[in-house]
Amino acid sequence: MKDGDMPIYPDQFFVIDPGSAPPSGTALTVVKLDINDTDSNNWIQTGTGDLVGGLVVTSVWVNDQIRVTMNGTTQWITGVTFYRSGGPAVFTPTDGTILSNAIFRRSTFVTTSTQVPVGSFGPPCFVAGTMIETDTGPRKVEELRPGDLIRTRDAGLQELQWAGHRVIPGSGDWAPIRFAKGAIGNDAALLVSPQHRILVTGWQAELFFGVEEILVAAKHLVNGDTICRAPCETVTYCHLLFDQHQIIFSEGAATESLHPGDTMLQENPELAAEIIELFPELDTEAGRNRWKTARMAATGREAQVLRAA
Repeated sequence: MKDGDMPIYPDQFFVIDPGSAPPSGTALTVVKLDINDTDSNNWIQTGTGDLVGGLVVTSVWVNDQIRVTMNGTTQWITGVTFYRSGGPAVFTPTDGTILSNAIFRRSTFVTTSTQVPVGSFGPPCFVAGTMIETDTGPRKVEELRPGDLIRTRDAGLQELQWAGHRVIPGSGDWAPIRFAKGAIGNDAALLVSPQHRILVTGWQAELFFGVEEILVAAKHLVNGDTICRAPCETVTYCHLLFDQHQIIFSEGAATESLHPGDTMLQENPELAAEIIELFPELDTEAGRNRWKTARMAATGREAQVLRAA
């Protein structure tokens, strides 16, 4: 959603500060708050007037953890804690957890305030059933395995290095984005996660950004007609990783593969650990910086310009 030029991202929170935790046994209630990226730079950070629940963010604690009993199961949740001017600290998951009312057990916390990307609390992924172009023709994404040869836009057939998936509720912020047949040159309806980036080409990209092609997150292309959210009870999201960021073909449309950059490593430690085992260089900032996106990636505000053209 937008409030003028200011992107607004609704999210789920517990009112808790893992760094100054309440007693074990404290009840935690889910609250819904808006995250406001006031300068549209795709990061929530201090010093820019960014808001959470209408209050200015004063600290951002990425990778705080809380242990809770929720829906009968005791589990760790990794997330980010926001300190806010004039209000209590709030915690939101960054590991894909869907919050329910819970009982607090204990916590761990970081000691350095940083920043966190907005609207991308999970990696870009395809919905199970999506057909991906391979050396033997289109195949369902969930059937692909490391070693399979996938057709790419820039480098011909490339060997798949890693494939993963997760099943989550398909509602709210996690609802897939549906592209009707032909909406982006796709041969059939295409469903992807909201943050999955699509390759946009044409005069608009060249006029506004000086490039012939640009990557735009699916959620920023929603038009309420041929491109819309498609809520469902549950959704299986599948991830494909190569030895570099690639443009691949899903239902005939050019879309991105997984890019294991800082966002991925900060937001999903378990998934990051599995990927770092394959690519040890990603465990260092220098190594992560060597992973470039296959194309320029548009911010939310830039995507709005493209959509309006």
